[in-house]
This record gives sequence, structure tokens and C-alpha cells, in this order.
Amino acid sequence: MVTYYVSVTGVDSEERDGLSWETAWNSLAYASDRVPQGENTIQLGAGTFIATETARPKSGVTIVGVEQVRGNSTQITASPDWPLSDSPRNANSILNEYLIVLQNAQDITIRDVLLASNPEHRITGAVYVSHSENIALHNLIVKDFRWTGLQLERSNNLKIFNNYIENASAEKFGINNGLIRTRFIQHSQIHNNTILSTVGQGFGYKGGGHENVKIHHNSFTLDRGFAIEIAHENEFGVEIAYNSANQTISIPKSRQGANPGKRGYDYSFWIHHNFLTDSYTIEGPRNHLRLSHNYIRIDNTGGNVYTHHGGVNRGPVWIHHNVIENVDRGLVWMNRGRSKNIYVYNNTVTLSDAGTRAGAILSAPNRGGRSKNLHNWIVQNNIFIAPESQPRKLFRENGTARKITATDNIFVNITNAPTRKNYVDVGPELVGDGDRPWPFYAPADEDSPVVDSGVDIGLPFLGSAPDIGAYEFGQEQPLPVGLSLFGILLAATIYIKLFKLNH
Repeated sequence: MVTYYVSVTGVDSEERDGLSWETAWNSLAYASDRVPQGENTIQLGAGTFIATETARPKSGVTIVGVEQVRGNSTQITASPDWPLSDSPRNANSILNEYLIVLQNAQDITIRDVLLASNPEHRITGAVYVSHSENIALHNLIVKDFRWTGLQLERSNNLKIFNNYIENASAEKFGINNGLIRTRFIQHSQIHNNTILSTVGQGFGYKGGGHENVKIHHNSFTLDRGFAIEIAHENEFGVEIAYNSANQTISIPKSRQGANPGKRGYDYSFWIHHNFLTDSYTIEGPRNHLRLSHNYIRIDNTGGNVYTHHGGVNRGPVWIHHNVIENVDRGLVWMNRGRSKNIYVYNNTVTLSDAGTRAGAILSAPNRGGRSKNLHNWIVQNNIFIAPESQPRKLFRENGTARKITATDNIFVNITNAPTRKNYVDVGPELVGDGDRPWPFYAPADEDSPVVDSGVDIGLPFLGSAPDIGAYEFGQEQPLPVGLSLFGILLAATIYIKLFKLNH
């Protein structure tokens, strides 16, 4: 392994070999052109490098900056004269508009570098990766790009982690892009990233065509747009977990997507253990979707937690073991199309006084009473609590009750709750104190009406029968969303402090 050096006081010259600080080169682009393929390192010195052209490192190379501490860091900023095309949407024709491009590459790591462009002249993006594998991008600060921070396409075994990405999709060119943008990636992880957008309408993460991809322990804070949009493509084994997000997770596919079981996966998406605050929380429809163990604390108005926007979708959709607070309009909403095989199990749900916005908890049309648009919705082992100031309907009053099975639930202040095999206006006797969601929504004691009062729906439980609601009495403290959220917020705080130290 050989280390090559790049310094702000270096010179891009053939008379230099780059093998010491005394003979260092001056730009990453020049070094990438000269450092051979293999297990070699490009060591970037501290200071700000003004880049005038794209760097294209070879396979096997590691690029390392000076760690972002105490103002002594490595920064690469695009020249204010960097030429740009009219539109960045055709990636193949604009690859000279990224700071770093990896194509048909393997085993490359880039870390501990700040990548930016001038807010007065944002270039297209920071890093573009295509048809590559075993690429690691971590401990980067990425900010102020016009189209995307990290663009990742048709690549495998990507590891994108511990990055801070800010305002990296600041312009809209017909469609919104993502601060992280992916297309057809496989066997990859995007985790422990802090994604912040206050400029433009870029989404936090935008992608499509995933297989075995895990998006976890990230923080998404955006003033508009979707936190995550993965729409329209077939998806196989995508896990969205332990994230915090203040905007919608959008995953619709209006027609029935491919069965992920044919590739050995149990789900198209498994969205679990996230902390979500947007009232329009999950945008569907999507078949083979599992939405479980999330803490959804709705902080705004106007949305439904899970939506079905048209199309023919036969499911299945599993919504289970979530704590959902302050539901504004409804829990599950279908406006048109066909929706089958929705299973709502073991959720603890409180509803707000939503005024004229208030809808049914399970809001779906039953056109003419004989339409096939609605079939096999099963609702069991849930706690639904509406406020005394505004009792809520469970169903729309249009014959929907004949198409939805609701048994073994606790309903409080629900006006049209079926009384057969349900507990109506029975206080669930939860702890009601301490941290939320746990232990606040746990059963208070073994005499609580929720304990052993549910029906076995094939998911694990303690005691002689499942408890009603999101938590079982006697279980050890689950890994709460709060702990992962603390880690996310801690990481975000660290990166923000580091960023301020370097500016």
C-alpha cells in the first residue's frame, strides 16, 4: 500500500511524485488521475481546496481528509466558475458537474472531507456512483448543491454512513430530487446520516428499484417535501428503521407490485421503530408492506396515517404494534381504487379533536355495497381512544362495516363501534406516566382490561392470550424509539457543532 499526498500548498506537476508532503500535489482530480489502481491512499491535507474539475479515483483507492475537529479540516469547494448545463436530469451527460465520480469502480472509500459548492453558484452534486461495488462514503459533510448530494446508481454493497448532508438539492428541474438519490442499488446500507433541508424542495432520500437495502438510524429534517420517496418501482426487502423524520415516507405503487417472496424476502418494505411526526405519515398503496413498532406522534394537521391513493392493490399490508398519537383525520384512508388484505393489529391509537377535518378511523368507500373495491380488512387487538370533545366513527356510514372485521378491540368514545367481541368505553388502564411511548402506553398492571384480552393473530405474545394494544404486560422494556432517536439527535448535534467549527 502506498500513500500519496495532496496539499493546499502543493503543485500539480509531473515533476512531483506526491509521495510526501514536500512533493505533494494540489488537487484531488490530479491525484486521482495519477494514483494507480489498488490498495493505495490519497491523503488530503487540511485547508480549503478550490476544485475546477471532477476527480475520478480508481478502484481500490482510499481518499482520506483531516478529521473534522477544531477547525482543522479538509474542504473541497467547487470553483465559482465551474461550467454547468441547463439541466442536471440526464446524469450521463453531466458527469463533469460532480466533484467526484466513481464509475465501474470497486473497493473505494472516501471519508473525513467537506464537499461543497458556492450557494451563489451551486454545481450539480458532490459524489456520483454508478455500476460500482463495495463503495464506502462516510464522515463527510456535504452541502450546497443544486440537484443532489450523493447520487448512487446500479451499484452493490454500498455503505453510506455518518454523513451530514445539508441543502444538497436546492433547485427543482421539473421534478424534485433527493439530497441522497439512488436508483437500482442492492445489498446496501444507508445509516446514521443527518439530512437537513431548508433551501429548495428536495426530498431527504429519493430512490427506486432496491433489493436488500437498509435505511436506518438517519435523521430527516426538512421544511417541505418527503423525508423518503421510493415510488413506482418494484422493491424487494427494503428496511426503513430507527429513523426520525418530520415529513412523509412516500412508497406508492398503484398496481400490485412483484411478490418479494419470489426473491426470498418477506416484505417489499418493513418500516419499523421509527419516530415520525407528519400527519400524512405513510403514502401508499404498497403491497407486502409491514408497518410496525413505530412511534408516530403527529405534530401537524390535515393528514391520514396510511393512505391508499387509487389503483388495484391486493396487499397484504400489516399495520401492527405501533403507538400513534394525536391522529388528525384518520388511521387508514382509501379514496378510490381497490384495497384488499389490510391487517391492523395491536396498535395503541389516540385521536385529536380535529374539528371539520375529522374523519373515520378506517375511512374507505363502499360504493353500492357490492363493489369489490374493499375486501378483507381485519382489525383486532387495538386500542382506539377519541377525545370526549369529539367522538369519532370507526367506519364511514356507507356499508363499510360489512367489509371490515373488527373484533377484540378497546374503543373509547367511538360512536359506531361494533359491540360484539369488543370492549366499548372501557378504560384501558395504561401506565399514563413516564416516557412516551414506553412506559406511558404499557398496561398499568395485571388487572388492566387489556391483559390477555386479545386474540391470537400469529404474532408473539406473553401470557395466556395476546394483550390489547402495542405492549404486552410483563415484557422487558423494548428497544424504544426514544433511545435510537437520542443517538440520532446526538449525531446531528455533533455534526452541526463540527460544521460551525469549520466555518
